[in-house]
Amino acid sequence: MLGSSNASTNGLALECESGNGWHEANVRINDAHVIDGICKWFDDLFKAGYRIESEDLDQAQALWNERKQLAPTGMRLARTLFDAYRAAPKDPVWQRVKICYWSEYLDKKDQDWLDKEIRESRLPSNTSAYGEWNDKISADDYVLDFDVKVNKPTYHGIWKALPAAAQPASLRLVTKVKWLSLHAFGRFKVSDIEQAALAGIAATVIKQHGVDDHDVLITLPQAMALIDARPSASQEKAFERAMYNIYKEAQTFGYRPTLFLKMIADHGGVETARRLMRGSATSGFEKLWENNRLDLSVEALILRPEWHSLFTEEERKLARRRLRQFNYSPPD
Repeated sequence: MLGSSNASTNGLALECESGNGWHEANVRINDAHVIDGICKWFDDLFKAGYRIESEDLDQAQALWNERKQLAPTGMRLARTLFDAYRAAPKDPVWQRVKICYWSEYLDKKDQDWLDKEIRESRLPSNTSAYGEWNDKISADDYVLDFDVKVNKPTYHGIWKALPAAAQPASLRLVTKVKWLSLHAFGRFKVSDIEQAALAGIAATVIKQHGVDDHDVLITLPQAMALIDARPSASQEKAFERAMYNIYKEAQTFGYRPTLFLKMIADHGGVETARRLMRGSATSGFEKLWENNRLDLSVEALILRPEWHSLFTEEERKLARRRLRQFNYSPPD
């Protein structure tokens, strides 16, 4: 049996009437090939884990103490790198995550040395190196690599700095890894959206921090400050605050849409609005209608002129159509 249901109300992060309209599904599977695929997926998941030590528990406690000041209990911890950062931006672990924008290859002498070490099996084949950055990259730091030789930055994955070894003083050896493994936060890949956001600030980073317009290394906090400073990012954050205000206002007449709150935590305000628009009217929408408060609906919110640039005309048409079905006309 494979299903989406959890064993308890606590597991669903729902309480009392909040479960109304919640549906679960379970499927019985007899196909051995499919079952083998599912088992392999779970095995890969376990292999990607790590043993929890006392240090991890201490860091997790510190993270939770900070996190619970920002969000109601019942929200899950972050699933993405950016969300993890925003949950605890002052954590020192983020100084170990660097973003590199480069346009020049290694010096020929250094590249020849690296090729020989790999060829003679003294270094693994997935080893590479950065030049002149020994003072900026420490052992076990992570580097998110972007090639900016051409107009559009190209992402080349996650690289982890190796411990100091017999190597030229000008080099910092790194090896390619699949995950950012951050104790107490978990393990993260860099999503397509996050890659695009980091690529989108490349020109600004090079302009502000570059020398001769090439090869720049910054920390994740520096990158996030630039990402969040962009007008579009600022507007998305403002929209998300408006979504949270829907939840707060709904409580004034006894309605606590905890599933709605959980969706915002998992997907962000804009994506939550889009997901709610794709289906039929939700039980939450009907609850607002019953209380004569469709002005608090997501549909009414996205039609406000200040959010015009965040949604397509098709999405606004869907919002208007749904509101008309319930005889509600949003103000101009």
